Amino acid sequence: MPVTRSLILPEPEQSNVHAVEVGGGFVWAGICRAPSLLLRLTEDLRTITPIEFEHEAGLHDLTFDGSYLWVAHSSGHLSRLHPATCEYETYSIEASDGQRNFLYCLTHDGECLWTGSYTDPGRLFRVDPVDGSYDEIVLPEVPNHAVRALAVTPDALWIGLYTVPGRVVRIDRSTLRQHPIDLGDRNMLCTSAVYDGRFVWLGLDTMPARVVRLDPETLEFDGFDLWPDSSCVRGLTFDGRSLWLGLYTEPGELVRFDPETADYERYVMPDEFTNVRDLAIKGETLWAVTQNVRYEPSGLYALDLKDGEQP
Repeated sequence: MPVTRSLILPEPEQSNVHAVEVGGGFVWAGICRAPSLLLRLTEDLRTITPIEFEHEAGLHDLTFDGSYLWVAHSSGHLSRLHPATCEYETYSIEASDGQRNFLYCLTHDGECLWTGSYTDPGRLFRVDPVDGSYDEIVLPEVPNHAVRALAVTPDALWIGLYTVPGRVVRIDRSTLRQHPIDLGDRNMLCTSAVYDGRFVWLGLDTMPARVVRLDPETLEFDGFDLWPDSSCVRGLTFDGRSLWLGLYTEPGELVRFDPETADYERYVMPDEFTNVRDLAIKGETLWAVTQNVRYEPSGLYALDLKDGEQP
């Protein structure tokens, strides 16, 4: 599989990358630092525009709603940014009990934004993208720093928890009713989630690397291990045929996983790209951000997924 584009981010402070998204004609890399830093890159990676959020700190996740890019900050704010102009406005999302509202994960369901927060107990917010108004959903059974990943199905939102034993919480998108699901000791420490049109898949921070397939109708689940010395799924996406897993390893690895057969193929990245942190897919291109050695320059890596060019 050919590498189509790759880049080590040029400045030392552009090191602690946490998220990648594609939308509005650009690739976006989010840097977790103070103040929060967002990089807008052309898809040929030749032009980089930095956007600094002066009053926000700790950029943790990104999502694109079809018109705007949304940014979640650990300061408890969401920013809505126009891709072409980079102008933005920021909304304060406050926990009702006064805790610092550390927004960790973010997704869009076609109508609303959903963002999960590191509070104790954990909580979820459903946000109106027009005016920033929101509903708060406290998650009584979710401990501090456990809300890690979100996936949307037609009638529900699924929250992957970074817990031992593993758990996931189903939220009915209409009633906001909560349904915790125990996944057991083997299926622990969820870091990422995606819906492939049939199943919800969860990536785990385990060794060997492991994914869980959850049927959203029956709530039955199965786990699938990769090779014995694999570890740490930190990115998960679906290209319409295959799942893609990013491994937090040195060097970084990308894994194409067949959801029908559980067969997989490995792609080892060059030595300068280590510790995959997040994945995004648009059209025929898979984008990965690598955290590399923490606090050293991060990387952005692209693979061409066109027919005939897969491994």
